[in-house]
Amino acid sequence: MSGSFDAQYTEYQLRRSWLRRQVRRAYLASAARRLRGPTLDFGCGVGELLARLPSGSLGVEYNPATVSFCRAQGLDVVAYDGFADDWALSTLPAQRRFTSMVISHVLEHLEQPADVLARLLTAAARLGVERVLVIVPGAAGYRIDSTHVTFVDLSMLNQPQVTESTGFSLQDASWFPISWSCLGNWFPHHELQVLYRRKS
Repeated sequence: MSGSFDAQYTEYQLRRSWLRRQVRRAYLASAARRLRGPTLDFGCGVGELLARLPSGSLGVEYNPATVSFCRAQGLDVVAYDGFADDWALSTLPAQRRFTSMVISHVLEHLEQPADVLARLLTAAARLGVERVLVIVPGAAGYRIDSTHVTFVDLSMLNQPQVTESTGFSLQDASWFPISWSCLGNWFPHHELQVLYRRKS
């Protein structure tokens, strides 16, 4: 997997057209509205969402080239290898605590996304996170990015084994920009947003 996420992939993220960047602002704003307080941006990419998040937020990123880019932009980003850490977030600064966590366009890049998500939810609870927002593309989104390896849909994200023993439950799910799941079968930039809340 590491060969797919290098300086070339960072450049791919940065080469979006002017129009695509303008449209993307609506997607970023939609995600930001569902988050509260200091947020852990897991798989923050080139920091487009992280730059919009409240003070105290932290980006976590696997791609070393992307980490370097984000830091050069003044963003608080740390390198993280979930494969080596078994997705326990054990290498994050011990004193950091977060109200929210966002996992945006990450799970579809993994071979066992449900298992990874369950582990991340468990780790999020330990960090004091109260809400976790997961965003994945619709079916058409898999045709435009060869690094999308596993189709993640609502049925997968709502499996009991994803949340059992994690302290979280699925609160709601919606699609963006139009809350109609079938649109994702042909419109590649349609995405599913799922919000988990920690049980009180």
